[in-house]
Amino acid sequence: MKLSTVYHDKPLQLKRAIDVAKPIGEAKATVLFYVHGGGWSAGSRDAFHHHMEHFSSRGYWCASAGYRLAPTAKWNEQLTDIMEGYDRFLRLLEEQQVTVSRVIVIGSSAGAHLASLLALMQPDEVNASIRLGDWRTPDACVSINGPGTLAEWADMNESIRESIEKVIGVKYEENSDAFLEASPDHYVREGCPNFLFFNVENEKYFPHDLVHRLSDKIREAGSKSEVIFCKGADHGFFYGISNPLQLKALGQLEAYIIQQND
Repeated sequence: MKLSTVYHDKPLQLKRAIDVAKPIGEAKATVLFYVHGGGWSAGSRDAFHHHMEHFSSRGYWCASAGYRLAPTAKWNEQLTDIMEGYDRFLRLLEEQQVTVSRVIVIGSSAGAHLASLLALMQPDEVNASIRLGDWRTPDACVSINGPGTLAEWADMNESIRESIEKVIGVKYEENSDAFLEASPDHYVREGCPNFLFFNVENEKYFPHDLVHRLSDKIREAGSKSEVIFCKGADHGFFYGISNPLQLKALGQLEAYIIQQND
């Protein structure tokens, strides 16, 4: 895999960067942009390098975004880093005269939350300073065991409650509107990107019914949305691509990516 790292800043700021994988052979017109998870407070760009190696070997340009972590960075600052990385990736391809017909953003867990917001929000809705060129909305988003909302739900796992409160910057009892403003379901509108959701059987953080509710809302807005149930899989299972569960999900993801060109 031919991999390069592009930092957003000079002098550079760690985490604010993208790893870019150049395709082997003739480049496809669909490009992939990954966002790692880690409870908004951990994780790194290399989490999705196995995916990037796989897809770049099949002709896809790929990038994986880094972002500043909680509690130092709140959700909108993280989204700023990701939007700037996304825009920088597309500008890089434009400079190299790469034809791009489809852009698909892919994230896992907290990264699925941020990837969903990248797909659904406009930069001027983020309430943070962002340095961008002309904005191009992604064509599709893949949310791997991510949330449908950050608004409080019954029987929340205490660990995920703490992680969400840390990245929002307030407690649920202090300001419930702040969680709604960071929720993907708050930004669904007519003409939004298509979505694919992976729900795992052994999900301990994000309720399936809220993911289905988001998927239904996307379809009601006129876009396509599908939920895949991964029997036997655990939360965070799909960074690797070696065991049977991962290989099955990889086949489903690859079929979806190909389908977006139809």
